[in-house]
Amino acid sequence: MAISDADRRAALETLRQAQFVYGLSRYPKKQVLDDPADVKALRQRLEAMRDAARRLSSSQRDALDVPWGDLDAVDSGTEAVWNAAKKVTPKIIAKLAPLVSDSPEAAFLINPVKGGAKSQEDLAEPKVKRAPEPAKIERGLTGKELAGLEMAIQERATADEAFFSWLRRDRELSVSEWRKRRASAERARRAEDAYIEKLFKAHSSR
Repeated sequence: MAISDADRRAALETLRQAQFVYGLSRYPKKQVLDDPADVKALRQRLEAMRDAARRLSSSQRDALDVPWGDLDAVDSGTEAVWNAAKKVTPKIIAKLAPLVSDSPEAAFLINPVKGGAKSQEDLAEPKVKRAPEPAKIERGLTGKELAGLEMAIQERATADEAFFSWLRRDRELSVSEWRKRRASAERARRAEDAYIEKLFKAHSSR
């Protein structure tokens, strides 16, 4: 089914928000839902996904085999948030990504794992009785930090690609437009650098 420009923009925005949600949903449910900040971040991204998806035409929404109702239910509680993140978001990515595969931004999208690969939650070892181990200091990135880093990198890469795609177009190049697009790409780079610096500072102080 051909996709209109309006549907393409709505699909790309839906997928952009879905990247953060999918990244965080790969972590164990208890780890995510026990952190109010993670739950809030998930809900906000899911709401943004929902708003973007509502901008799809009704014919396009109907053509996709996606449980939109579960995405609409994220306001009903944390279980609904997790259900939308864990079960609905991968389906949305899988259905929308092929529709925009020819867009430059699609090159930077994360697709759901295929071939039966399991998430960190699924790979968790079964609980068995064992001697208590000394408490370990966590040094790695949290689920929220990792998802935020993935989003910062993706936004920078998307901004760079949009800038260079514009430069490659066979038409007269406006200096004012060039300055505006270059500034947008530079802002994305600074945002990525600032986020990485923030992560280093947070972890070096532990």
